[in-house]
Amino acid sequence: MTKHHAVFMMVYNTTAAQLELTIQAIDSVLAQDIGNLDFYIVNNGSDGVTSKYLCDRCKDKREFFLETRADNSSPLKIANFWTREIFKDYEKILGVPNDVILPPNLYRLMDEWPRGFVTASMTGERGFRMFDKATAVNECTPMAVMLTRRWAYEALVAKDGYFFDEGFFHYASDCDLALRMAACGIHGIQLDVEYYHYGSASWRMAIPEVAQQITRQADIDRAYFRSKWGFPVEDELYGKCCGDINFRAIVQK
Repeated sequence: MTKHHAVFMMVYNTTAAQLELTIQAIDSVLAQDIGNLDFYIVNNGSDGVTSKYLCDRCKDKREFFLETRADNSSPLKIANFWTREIFKDYEKILGVPNDVILPPNLYRLMDEWPRGFVTASMTGERGFRMFDKATAVNECTPMAVMLTRRWAYEALVAKDGYFFDEGFFHYASDCDLALRMAACGIHGIQLDVEYYHYGSASWRMAIPEVAQQITRQADIDRAYFRSKWGFPVEDELYGKCCGDINFRAIVQK
C-alpha cells in the first residue's frame, strides 16, 4: 500500500458561484498537513468554465488524477467505481464534496481515529473554530466529509455486494449506508473538529433547470428509500434502527 493519502471529490457545477466554492474546497484539500496527497477528482458533467479550470489546475500536477465526463450521471455509480479502484492502492479515502472548506489539520486528526468511518462536524460559519486535537461527540455517520477505511468498505461489499446502493441516484443514500453499517455492527465516529459546508450547493446554486431536476430526483430517491426500508427517511424509526444493537436490516413493512 502506498504511503500517500487519497482524497476523492466529485464536481458538478453549472454556475460561477459553484465554481468559486470548488476552488476554495480544492485549495483547502491541498493545504492538508497529513503528508503526501493523491487527489482524485471526477468532473461529473460540469459547465465549460469549470471544466477548463479543472483541466488547467490538474495539468502536469503529479498529485491530481482527473476524470472528465461530458454528462452528469449518478454520483453513486461513479463513487462505487472509484472507491473500488482507489482501495487497490490505499488503506483509506477521504471523501470531500466541492462545497466545503477544511481546516488544514482535518485529515490528520480524522486519521488518528481507527474506526471504519470517521466524520467531523459541519458548520455554516466560514470563520469556524480551529482545533488542535479531536474529541468524539457521537457515532452519527455518514456526513459530507467522511474518511472511509478499506476494511469497512470491504465488510459492506461482502455483505450486500455493493458499497453504495445504485437503486438511488444519490439522495438518501447516506441514510441507507448508515442502516447497512448498523446491520454489520460498524460504528463510525463523529469528531468535534469543524469545517465549513455551504450545504446543498449542488441545487441551491445551480441554474434553475438543473435545480428542478435535482429536487425531482431527490423525491424519487426518498421514495426508493421508503420502498426498501418500509419507512420514510424522516421517520424517527430511522434513528432507532441505527442505534439498535438487534437491528439486522430486517424491517417489518
